Amino acid sequence: MKKIVVMSDSHGYHQMINRVKELEPDGDYYVHCGDSEAETYMMQDWLCVKGNNDWYSDFPNQIKFKVEDLNFLVAHGHRFGYMDRETSMIYTLQEANCDVLLSGHTHVPMYKEVDGCTLINPGSTTLPRGGSNRSYCVIYVEGKDLKVEFKNLDDF
Repeated sequence: MKKIVVMSDSHGYHQMINRVKELEPDGDYYVHCGDSEAETYMMQDWLCVKGNNDWYSDFPNQIKFKVEDLNFLVAHGHRFGYMDRETSMIYTLQEANCDVLLSGHTHVPMYKEVDGCTLINPGSTTLPRGGSNRSYCVIYVEGKDLKVEFKNLDDF
């Protein structure tokens, strides 16, 4: 079983990047879904994509990686627009030939399965929206099975 630690939208609060890693020291993968507002060297232990506020980084727009028998795609959510967002997410995931999309941008945690596609947003570690708490998530993968746990940073 592999453990993936996912966060997003830390917006320059770099201590949150370190805090999440301290809380989850046994992660096999660490993923930041964009808007870290960190310089590239600060994220060298993370798979990190460029968000709409990452002006000073050279992070890629998206990353693909495989864990066990699942293919993951990471992209910041601003790439999916606001109208019919979910359809755009599913289309992008299918075009990339991946099973799971990890994205940020909305600052609202989400875990949804649609037409064999899994969409996960860890929420924001610093600026939650929609009545949510400051959060990140942990994904456990075994074969093609995954389990998602959202972690409330307001508890720490």
